[in-house]
Amino acid sequence: MNAGGKSSPKQISLIIDASLIPAFSQLLQKGFLIEGNVECSVASFLCEQFSVTPEYLEKRVQTIFLDGKAVDDVQGSLVRDGATLSLSAAMPGLAGAVLRRGGYYAPMRQQISFEEGVTSTSIHPGRVYVKLFNLPLREIGPIFLEHGILVDGDILKDILAAREDDFRAGCTLALVDGQQADPGQLSKMEWGTGEIFLQVKIS
Repeated sequence: MNAGGKSSPKQISLIIDASLIPAFSQLLQKGFLIEGNVECSVASFLCEQFSVTPEYLEKRVQTIFLDGKAVDDVQGSLVRDGATLSLSAAMPGLAGAVLRRGGYYAPMRQQISFEEGVTSTSIHPGRVYVKLFNLPLREIGPIFLEHGILVDGDILKDILAAREDDFRAGCTLALVDGQQADPGQLSKMEWGTGEIFLQVKIS
């Protein structure tokens, strides 16, 4: 059973060459669900559960949105069950400067800033919808893929079908619910509808 109390989704596990990781960029940018402990800070959620280093979070992830609100304090902003967390490097131009956390122009966006300092109830399992852009997409996307993410099965099939030959050549192991499968035939398999638990490791 998963955190939502529903039956477990079909599981796809892949071991691939690093050159195939960009094939999943669409999934990572569009957004994916990840299961973990919630009612904790953004920093705790990312660093303690998903191995994002505090240094990386401080220096590379300059723009963070939590439920559509810009985050300045990663220690004081709570990630709740069902939250949407978007991570990006610094964006160019004035808009990027305004949205950059802790920046000089941060006071200009009070209306779209996340309310910080909200008291947590108790940490418990939940799901968070994560979106990655630009540098975080490339640099920490593989961390989430290795941990395992919940994605739309139809989108995953489209990705696998578009690069069928590449996956046949660059995937050293494919498992569907623990059973070995032909990497080049994954997009043709009947997965049913709904979520797929996808785990991708680099060989």
